Amino acid sequence: MIAAATISVAFGAGCTRSVDDATTPATSTSSTSTTTAHPQLSVTTTTVEPPPTTAATRELAGAVIVVDPGHNGANGSHPTEINRLVDAGGFQKACNTTGTAEGAITESRVNWETAQVLRRVLEARGATVVLTRASDDGWGPCVDQRGLTAQRANADLLISIHADGAAPSASGFHVIWPAVGPTVSAATGSTSAELAGLVRDALVAQGLSPAAYVGGDHGVVERADIATMNRAGVPAVMVECGNMHNADDLAVLASPAGRSRLAAGLAEAIDAFIAAH
Repeated sequence: MIAAATISVAFGAGCTRSVDDATTPATSTSSTSTTTAHPQLSVTTTTVEPPPTTAATRELAGAVIVVDPGHNGANGSHPTEINRLVDAGGFQKACNTTGTAEGAITESRVNWETAQVLRRVLEARGATVVLTRASDDGWGPCVDQRGLTAQRANADLLISIHADGAAPSASGFHVIWPAVGPTVSAATGSTSAELAGLVRDALVAQGLSPAAYVGGDHGVVERADIATMNRAGVPAVMVECGNMHNADDLAVLASPAGRSRLAAGLAEAIDAFIAAH
């Protein structure tokens, strides 16, 4: 696996395990697993130049994609704000949480850096990309507002980027799609499930392994409790790109090369979905 260390990320207050939209059900993961510091690893940032834009690379021209980097770097410093209840799609849920962390590596930074690479790739292919947050040093936005961003932008789809905080022995990615419910129509649920399958297949094609600790070994999971997807009103998926408490997964998540593989797979899935619709 890839290891790199140049820029250390500040550890957000209270970051031990995600308990908001990105939380895997307790029956599938451990919420009390002990984190282990990896001093040889830190989230590294690099400026990744997109490939030259040509007619052949602009297959997403006209598409509007909402990319949601889960959590935010200062959430832990704003407990009152992030604990406020919001409409999660027919029920209430906390505005947001800190996300998980491994040592000094925070999920919010991993999500942010991965989203930046994906944004550049999608824009090089002609898409308009809307991010749900502008940096990794603020708090929020709330999970309902992240989803509503897609409605307001008249987006073609929303993809929410996260990393899990399961037991250290668990590894792999999984893709979540929304169950039909008060704010998720049958059509949106069906197209979201289609998108989830495309994302799973594209990440496997990048050499990444689907998780066996949740959803069997299929790498795709249907859930009704994810506010960001419930409020999106468009095809939407949440990608748990790996388990931060697993050393091999962390090496991918914390490196530019690993995040480039993730972004390449996500972009290919988006291409396939837009082409089919």
